[in-house]
Amino acid sequence: MVCFSAAGGLAYVYKQTGDVPRVSLGGSLSDRSASSEPQNFLIVGVDDDTGLDPNDPVMRGRQQTLNTDTIMILRVDPSTEKASLLSLPRDLWVTIPGTGSKQRINTAMALGGPNKLIETIQQDFGIPIHHYVQVNFHGFRELVQAVDGVPIYFPWPARDQQTGFFQYEPGCVTLDGEQALAYARSRHFEVDDGKGWHEDPSSDFGRISRQQQFIKAALKRAVAKGVRNPFTLNQLLGVAQSNVTLDERLTNQDLVDLGSQFRDFDPDRLDVYTPPATGGWAGAAAVLFLNEREAQPIFDIFRGIDSSLDPSAAVRLEVRNGSGTPGQGRRILNDLGAKGFGTVRSSDATDFGAARTVIKYAPGQEKQAVAVARYLDVDPSFELDSGLPGDVSVALVTGPDLTGVRAEPRPAEDFQAFLDSATTTTAPATREAPGGATTSTTLGDVPASPPGVACG
Repeated sequence: MVCFSAAGGLAYVYKQTGDVPRVSLGGSLSDRSASSEPQNFLIVGVDDDTGLDPNDPVMRGRQQTLNTDTIMILRVDPSTEKASLLSLPRDLWVTIPGTGSKQRINTAMALGGPNKLIETIQQDFGIPIHHYVQVNFHGFRELVQAVDGVPIYFPWPARDQQTGFFQYEPGCVTLDGEQALAYARSRHFEVDDGKGWHEDPSSDFGRISRQQQFIKAALKRAVAKGVRNPFTLNQLLGVAQSNVTLDERLTNQDLVDLGSQFRDFDPDRLDVYTPPATGGWAGAAAVLFLNEREAQPIFDIFRGIDSSLDPSAAVRLEVRNGSGTPGQGRRILNDLGAKGFGTVRSSDATDFGAARTVIKYAPGQEKQAVAVARYLDVDPSFELDSGLPGDVSVALVTGPDLTGVRAEPRPAEDFQAFLDSATTTTAPATREAPGGATTSTTLGDVPASPPGVACG
């Protein structure tokens, strides 16, 4: 994707990109009203053996089903020249639209092609997808070769016997296409710390961290090799013509515009994210269960929601009828939805004996609770509730005192005493991002250069 966009301003890119295979995704893709608005690219690496020799090392243990080996969402904002990358673990346990069942997210492609994967992401995570980019194994390898390999510093010997990755000499190593692919695919990554070989216990999370590190290194390499050099660019586009698939909406002009807008982008400014999830079992399958509450601030970035500017937009609201008044829960939910709140559902409370209206909020969501309270025509009480469903950040329990939703919100200062006294629970962070999300903490064994040592 970066190789395409870096071609901005070069005339012959029109013909070159015109020869890249396209796929029609019908109404699955989301629309943008202007080219200057932020957009999300779904980038998938598929375990497709097109172009590979039957004896190629990448064929080891490979099944014939077309699953997604890597799933990433790249969000680019031309107005701020900001780029963010979200990696979705392939074993996330999600509901596949139209099937009535749950599966690992990497099976969506096999069940219904790119359309099904896009629909799954938009349904389960609420993230719009504007464009689609697909790369196969052979293409990944050839793109690495076109920039003469990608340098990675290994402080210790490393290997993955399942993917065929072997680097026994520590130091700065320029990975060729074959070893780069084996490294990027590694889920059984081992290092020798001097006491023997030890496998990275983080599995797919460590794999994602290494992929995100590799992408930044590859971007730097592409810049160093001169992606605007006609010879280098021609090689990259030649590889793309055989190994990359784009959606039919992504025009040549879109790619040129994107390249022009991001021509000075520093790869170190790429913010990377991984949604928090917990390993478990679904029957006999080892899967990852999304931590929905902790994932929402990350997903909000890719939804275009900045809850630090508009807390109501990030609220995931459930209204529980606690008064017994027929239809009250649904009516209040709809009225608050019309004010811009994110609504989840309405339901009945455990009983209809609520004496007054109560706002229950998840840990760390005091500001969202106040955002709801400002629109109520009563003075609610607040209650911290760590047991709210994962898809809910605020639950409003209506009482007999609540009659409706205000046309204009009350001043935020009316609830300052509550905010000052509330206990806020926050997760450790590496760097703050909009809406309280943080860039991913590096998990697992990820090679890195020692301080003061440059690699590549």
